[in-house]
Order: sequence, then C-alpha cells, then structure tokens
Amino acid sequence: MNIKQLKYFQILAKNQHYTYTSEYFSISQPSLSHAIAELEKEIGIKLFQKKGRNVELTKEGEQYLIYVNQALQSLNEGEQFIKELTSISHGHIRLAFVYSLSMGYIPKIIKAFTSLPEYKNISFSFYEDLSANIVQELKSKRYDIGLCSYLHDDPEIEFTRLAKQEIVFIISNENPLSKRKKLDLKDIANEPVILYTERSGMKGYLDNIINESGVKLTNVVSRVESENAMIGLVSINYGIGMMINVSVPEQANVSLIPMNKNRQKREIYVATVKNRPLMPVAQKFYRFLTQYCGDSFFNN
Repeated sequence: MNIKQLKYFQILAKNQHYTYTSEYFSISQPSLSHAIAELEKEIGIKLFQKKGRNVELTKEGEQYLIYVNQALQSLNEGEQFIKELTSISHGHIRLAFVYSLSMGYIPKIIKAFTSLPEYKNISFSFYEDLSANIVQELKSKRYDIGLCSYLHDDPEIEFTRLAKQEIVFIISNENPLSKRKKLDLKDIANEPVILYTERSGMKGYLDNIINESGVKLTNVVSRVESENAMIGLVSINYGIGMMINVSVPEQANVSLIPMNKNRQKREIYVATVKNRPLMPVAQKFYRFLTQYCGDSFFNN
C-alpha cells in the first residue's frame, strides 16, 4: 500500500469512473485498475462494484473511505506544517475574536504586528464569533488563535489573560438618563433593559454584576448576541443596554455612561488548544499578543 494508491482510491470513489480518474492523474486506465486491484488484494476486501458504465463503493469501501480521507488530510496538514517550519516570515494565521474587539482593538493589533519588517508578509483570516463558538472551532482546527472570554470547565483549551474591557451603560440620547455623568444599576431598575443571550460570553459577567448589586431589573425587553445589535436597538430608544465600551458611530445618537461604583470590566483571554503546537508564524503572533498587547496597549 502506498499514498498513490490511496489517492487513486479517494478520487475514484468521488468520480465513480475509471476513465475520468485515470485522466485526472494522467495515467493509463490499466495502470489505475491494477493499482486498485493491488490495494483490494492487500486489505482483503472489495472496494468497488460495477454500476452500469460506472463503479460505486461497496459498503466496506464506504467505511474504508472515511479512514482514507482522514489519513490523507493528516498527511496534507503535516506537509503544510513542515513547509511553514522553514519560514517564520511567511504564513497564514486564522484569528477569531469576539465582536467587541472588531472596531478598535483588532485593527490596532494587526497594524502594530505587520508594521514590523519581519512580519510584513504574514497574512490573516479574521472571524467574528461568540466565545463558545470560538472555543469549539479552535478544537475543530478552523481557527489557530482566539480572543474571547474565559470559559470554565474546558480542559482542552489554554486561556491566557490578555486585557480588560470596561463595561458601561448605553442609552439613547432621547432618554433623560443620558445626561448623567455616571449611573448605578438602581437607576435603571424599572427601565426597559437589553442584555445578552445565554450564548454570549458577556452574560456571565453581567449576571455577576447584577447579582452582587442586589438590584432586580424588572423589565428585560430583549437579549442580543453582539454589541452591534445592542447599539442598533438602543439607538431607537428600545431600551437601556449594558455592554463593552466600544467605538459607537455618531449617527447612532446614543451615549455611553460609566458605572458609578467600581468600574466593572470584562477580561479578554488568548485561547489556544492545549497539546497542539502552533505553526511558527502563529507562535510569533501569540508571543506578540501576550508580551505587548495587554492593558496598556488596549487602553492607549
């Protein structure tokens, strides 16, 4: 058995036609037939059966294909890893982050990182997502690094504290409370309030703040997943929100009001998968984040 045989099998299973598959690999049809026959002989099962002019997988062949796909994918990933090992100045990083980082923090980080001559050729794919989704996609290898909330009880993920974001009230300028310098939770106890959904990493932070205050919010009118949704609803005076202090478009006609006592903050973490080495370029970016992009960088 060799890699060529497995690739022949994989593509033949897809095309279901010996002629098309032999043309795909630029080999003769007899050579392809011989390679498949040798593979079947070695593993001791029939992989294909005739179906008119085409062929189709047998039940055993369908099961074997699952393992072949996994094996070839692993080999491709290994080949890519080896290629990137030879360079720390080229490569690609898949970075995921929570919505509140997209407007200011992420562009600032990327500008600082790529302005360094040794990293100018590194490219990125960017993904906005909820903390829970980021963690799941890190595990599935869709993302390399995540910037998100800390999620308890997940032994597969390494969380490294990065920075803090201030939590503020967001209020329509049509609401008289928008003229206040600071607010307490008791000031909005009977106002219509917008909070976060169960899926948002922010929900836990706000629940703790509300529970510790002893204030009961009697009129929660909506729950959202992102700051953009909250800004939009508050802009039409649908309710008062509590969210991260982010840049807000002037046309939104809203105000961000600090909390009166002990300014509350949400912590942001760098999330990676334990026992899974990062590619060299991702390792460089990880070190850049943890060494230079903490609170002082975040709040400048």
